Amino acid sequence: MMRGLILSFSLIALTSVPGALANDYENLLNEVVAGPVAEVVNSEAVWASVLQQNEVTGDYSQDQIDALDAQWRAEVDADAKPLIDDLMSRPLSNYLKSVQDNSQGVLTEIFVVDAKGLNVGQSAVTSDYWQGDEEKWQIPFNSGGVDIGEIELDDSTGAVQSQVSVPVRDDKGNIIGTATFAVRVEQ
Repeated sequence: MMRGLILSFSLIALTSVPGALANDYENLLNEVVAGPVAEVVNSEAVWASVLQQNEVTGDYSQDQIDALDAQWRAEVDADAKPLIDDLMSRPLSNYLKSVQDNSQGVLTEIFVVDAKGLNVGQSAVTSDYWQGDEEKWQIPFNSGGVDIGEIELDDSTGAVQSQVSVPVRDDKGNIIGTATFAVRVEQ
């Protein structure tokens, strides 16, 4: 599994051209989505974790979601980080860190999100906890499509990258969450 991931993502790094637009890479990124990204998203570690969290967060109100997001944002720069530490110590986060670590620097971030738009696991700390207000969650969750973000310099990673977001499905094909992969397109 990891060998294919490294080879596919290295292909992106080697074929990138500075200043190119996201649509220049759309076909290549779609190939990556159909291959190694699909392999990660379809892993039991991902969909089982999303299903488990959906059972917990399924009845959360928008006020509860906003409170968790505010707590997360406050913890990003705080000494005590109970919410962040809990999420970063989950088995899913460890799995995603391993995938990122084995991508030879081409993946700069991976995060998996539940049906409410809340983070389930991630390879690195995101700036916020609630992704439900962003297209990278809305498009794959609501339509089942792939969202390919613009190629840009990411302030948190310092990398020129594009975020590729895909739906996470259960064994019946129902969309239960999303996963976002930040792919470095220039090295």
